[in-house]
Amino acid sequence: MKRDASASRKTRWSRRRLALKALRWCNPIVWWLALRRSMTGGSVTLLLMGIVSLNIVWGYPWMGMFASCFAMFVVGWIVNRFMSPRLKVALDVPLAVRAGESFVARISLIHEGRLPAMSLCAGLDHSRRKHGRRDIEMPLDASAMQWVPDIAPGATSTIEQSLTFLRRGVHEMPPVRVESLFPFHLFRSTQWLDSGESMVITPRRLDWDSEMAWQVIHASLRGLAVGLSQGDHQHYVGSLEYRAGMPVRRWDFASWARLGRPILREFNSAAKQTVTVFIDTTPVESDAAVTPMSRWRRYADDEDASLERLLSIASAGLETLVGANVQVRLVVPWQAPSVIQSQERNGKLRSVLCEGASDPTPLLMAMAEAEPVDADTAQEVLHAMPQAGGTFHGVVFSRREREAADLSHLPDLMWLNINEDSRDSFGNTAVSSIDNDATKVLA
Repeated sequence: MKRDASASRKTRWSRRRLALKALRWCNPIVWWLALRRSMTGGSVTLLLMGIVSLNIVWGYPWMGMFASCFAMFVVGWIVNRFMSPRLKVALDVPLAVRAGESFVARISLIHEGRLPAMSLCAGLDHSRRKHGRRDIEMPLDASAMQWVPDIAPGATSTIEQSLTFLRRGVHEMPPVRVESLFPFHLFRSTQWLDSGESMVITPRRLDWDSEMAWQVIHASLRGLAVGLSQGDHQHYVGSLEYRAGMPVRRWDFASWARLGRPILREFNSAAKQTVTVFIDTTPVESDAAVTPMSRWRRYADDEDASLERLLSIASAGLETLVGANVQVRLVVPWQAPSVIQSQERNGKLRSVLCEGASDPTPLLMAMAEAEPVDADTAQEVLHAMPQAGGTFHGVVFSRREREAADLSHLPDLMWLNINEDSRDSFGNTAVSSIDNDATKVLA
């Protein structure tokens, strides 16, 4: 009985769909609107010539001209609909791009029909996006539809377009608009093809000239990286006699002079020095007063300029550490894009690990959907930061003062306040202001 009832429901639904399709097919308004949307300058000219050929003023219609115009009008519209291509689109885009930077999207049109597709115009149409139309910027020369003469059945045609995403996050790529103007550009059949591709837009690149606070932060991070590379936090365990082929770190000259044989000093240290980084996105009340001083560009009224500035400075800091051959573990309390492969989960927290001297793109991608967190969540992350075993190295980028958080269990934590222009603190030691010459600092 249940099977019979479900089968009867499916039959009724199928009949309703067929009835609705028949009503739409027979509706003259739908036909008129479709015809109006598909008309071009050539079809409008034919229509006007057909009206003029009736010769209403003199009363003697020019039947030959009227018949030819009417035949071309009808036949052209039928051929345009019949030759409408069956296409599938594929986009080749970078995995991640910084906000505000242009990139090139490669569009591949794959023809799956039996008849050749001719006289096509194709291009990305960002006006068809469901939301976030203002997030995309396309140059005038790049936004124009590109001409594709023909595509054979089963063949592929490729075009390229440049565009820019103005906001960070995970954005869907706009659909591809394809127009068929065959024959003779009389009518236009339009279709929008969704590729299903998405882009990870990372924080905007730092403005080196306007960010005076970055100079102090850069010097602190470079000092940390140099200290780790020179063997800080390594322990002397003894001496041994030198043999050919042994790596030499430090000579034990006193033992060498006493024994008359070359002696090496042996140290015990971790193979890799890892720095754990947390970006404290907790807002502060003074953000409204501090942000305009940095001349930060605001792309939208609802954009948190202070948060974007924090993420840009943090991204530059991560690139500095990774470029100095330091392994970085970024703690992510918010949602991270699923395309990141090197993710680790510890309860509710995720962390992204990046090897030293490698591509820091995974770290930047992890900040694509960063959002403000409350003080309690930030404190929970700080309590979870120390790693078991070894010496802990931690860096926090924040908009708050160091005293606003409980760091009694992390005395050696480097707290970098992006709103301080002259002084930062490393542990309990103040880092004095450095020369404002950016070239000396970056050198």
